[in-house]
Amino acid sequence: MTDYKSLVWDGLLDLSAYVPGKPVKELERELGLKNIVKLASNENPYGASKKAVDALKEYEKDITRYPIGDSFYLRQEIAAFHNVDIDNIVCGAGSDEIIQLLYMAFLTSDTHALAPSPSFSEYELLARGLKSSCKWVETNDDFTTNFENILNAVNEKTRFIMLANPNNPTGTLFSSAEFISFMDRLSSQVLVVLDEAYIEFAEGDYPDAISLMKKYNNLMTMRTFSKAYGLASIRCGYLVADKECISLINRIRPPFNVNSAAQIMCAEAIKDQDHIKNVVALNKQGKEYIYNEVKKLGLEYVATHTNFMLIKVGNGKKVFDDMLKEGVIVRFLGGDRLKEYIRVSIGTDKENEVFINALKKVLNK
Repeated sequence: MTDYKSLVWDGLLDLSAYVPGKPVKELERELGLKNIVKLASNENPYGASKKAVDALKEYEKDITRYPIGDSFYLRQEIAAFHNVDIDNIVCGAGSDEIIQLLYMAFLTSDTHALAPSPSFSEYELLARGLKSSCKWVETNDDFTTNFENILNAVNEKTRFIMLANPNNPTGTLFSSAEFISFMDRLSSQVLVVLDEAYIEFAEGDYPDAISLMKKYNNLMTMRTFSKAYGLASIRCGYLVADKECISLINRIRPPFNVNSAAQIMCAEAIKDQDHIKNVVALNKQGKEYIYNEVKKLGLEYVATHTNFMLIKVGNGKKVFDDMLKEGVIVRFLGGDRLKEYIRVSIGTDKENEVFINALKKVLNK
């Protein structure tokens, strides 16, 4: 009998797979519940652009054909939206693949990435999967990014700094001024990736990544169609970066990595900014409702620039488990700093009301 564990590289057995939000069907099966509300994965509850959905009909006639290998027409629309050259863009099967491609191109076993903690766990999992590492740098007490801590952690082995803005899972946002001050003091040999998966929801002052790339060619930004655009299931994201960086990534990018349905729908979605404005407005309305209700319960929360928020509930794991029994799926992230919190996605008015009622019930148990 093959002993697979003896065949893997050192370190793989120490890794745990990324755990997504609990699926609705799984909870239905486990607890026999109906009408479950899922608020665990920061999805857009209002749906995708109708123009994007209608465009999917074009996919039917080409379903037997391979997709366009370099996502040319999608990149063309992204380039027009950001006012950059098409050669500044590469598309991937979600931000996960973009991170993986970046790491494959530039990260080596004797270099590492840095990221604020807490942040997106895939920064570390993907680095370790390539036999490298991601070193976590503590944020401030209020979960905001501490750029001095990051600068102090940088050394000659630092290849990437991964910065989610707004950050997942905290919802915090850093300003343009503090980011520029950080970039001015950082070596141009360190690659800085702004993960802007939730940028459409951000309000106030934050870095204009596309504009700043003219000054800092080691800066790049990732965007996704999974969140505000409401296209999570088709898996599509993109990177805007220096042309030389993109050219090198394309040397290892798998052919046909973005499927035709994704290319067609996203090309229409990015043109429909009226839909995005509507989604953002509805999200803001839902956020204010949850803020107000959480305050009434006497709970602390982290002010958010995203479509989710952290709420301090005491025993986060217990509240998470009890909410499941009420048919509401939220997220428990654990760890020393988040063990007292749950993360909840902002849903429709009805979903938000169901969440608050369930939260009141489990907190009174």
